Amino acid sequence: MAGKYDSIVYDYFEKSNGNVVLVSEDLLFKKTLATTLFKVIGTKRNCFFAFENVQQGLKKIQELDKRSLETTVFIERILGGHPSTDTIITLKRLLPELKIVVLAGETKRENIAYFYELGVNNVISKPASINNIIEKMAFTVQPQGKLSEYMSIGKRCLAANKFMEAMKIADKILQLKPESPAGLMLKGDVYSLQGDMDKALACFHRAHDSSKLYLEPLKKLVGAYKGLDEDKALAYMKKLDKLSPLNAERKTDIGKIFVHQKKMEMAEKYFDQAIDAATHEAMSLISSVAENISEAVQQISPRMAEKYLSKVLEAKGSRLGPGDITLFNKLGIALRGQGKWKEAIENYIQALRISPDDEGLHYNMGMAYIDGGERRLAGKCFENALKRNPVFYKASEAVSMNVGMLFSELRENEKAIPCFKSAMEINPNNTAALRKLAALEEKS
Repeated sequence: MAGKYDSIVYDYFEKSNGNVVLVSEDLLFKKTLATTLFKVIGTKRNCFFAFENVQQGLKKIQELDKRSLETTVFIERILGGHPSTDTIITLKRLLPELKIVVLAGETKRENIAYFYELGVNNVISKPASINNIIEKMAFTVQPQGKLSEYMSIGKRCLAANKFMEAMKIADKILQLKPESPAGLMLKGDVYSLQGDMDKALACFHRAHDSSKLYLEPLKKLVGAYKGLDEDKALAYMKKLDKLSPLNAERKTDIGKIFVHQKKMEMAEKYFDQAIDAATHEAMSLISSVAENISEAVQQISPRMAEKYLSKVLEAKGSRLGPGDITLFNKLGIALRGQGKWKEAIENYIQALRISPDDEGLHYNMGMAYIDGGERRLAGKCFENALKRNPVFYKASEAVSMNVGMLFSELRENEKAIPCFKSAMEINPNNTAALRKLAALEEKS
């Protein structure tokens, strides 16, 4: 399957003269993407342009567009310490056909829905493998055959007010794929611009019925009903909100309709949600900044890492969720680095209230108990981790050794032996594991 994706991406560069513009401060991803394009895909063209600065990236994108060159943009979710939402919206407004791939550290369902609503073509969760990049890029650049071609022509006809031609294209799409939401929406747009709202609405309703989870037909229905039927517009806005709950602007618009209807309690509910959604956007930025700071100072100043991680956890307050567990883990390491093992345990207890089945938290809490000389309690933590994931230690030589050493000290040899075996599988030259394993097997 990988070969199929490779050839799609290769053709994009060699046959379609495609280009990639990367806007990112992540040097590792830049290197991985360059390796993917030039060493794995094997393109020989000068087609990769990387920028850390948004303005320079935008300048290059516009330059490529003026030369009518196919371009795919890889852009970070957070750029220069700020969400790139406005940049993505601007790009899609200026260049609707531009292909955009967002690079994100977190990709929860609601985040992905919001990205696609902004007009993003794909989302890559970092760190990303070369195979992952190739696959995502193939899905982004691959022409969707006749359907995609017709849609591009139809949109151009619509923009030029060539309604008859646009309608013919819509009919061709529907012949190719009956009840195609794209074809029905194009037809609805033609009727709408001609002032025939009844026929436009019928098309938009059919498009929605054909694909209930597709956001675009719902947006068309909201736009069509605004000014015609406030209650229906509101009903479809609420459906959109359910599918993509991070759009603060839409929540505000819903609140405004309730104000107009004098339903102030409902208005307040949506205005509160709008503030929460906007705060969520800011909080993802704050988390990213705090993690970057903690990584920079962790080895040199655990105190400073503790300071900034504590700040972000405190700021998040009731908004803390499973996505914040890495922050707790990093704070625990920073506390342990200062000998504050009791505080580290309190931190892990708080994290376990949010994510009780996270074996990593149980393991890290065990390590904090070891720091405090509480080996029995550490053993219980490791046992809790094993209950959640019986082979959690196998991912790391250090973890295998830590768990094995503790269980051997507690004389629970049957639990220690698999851990030392795991350490040796990862590193056959681990003489400490070899000695411990020989001694334990001799006893048993």
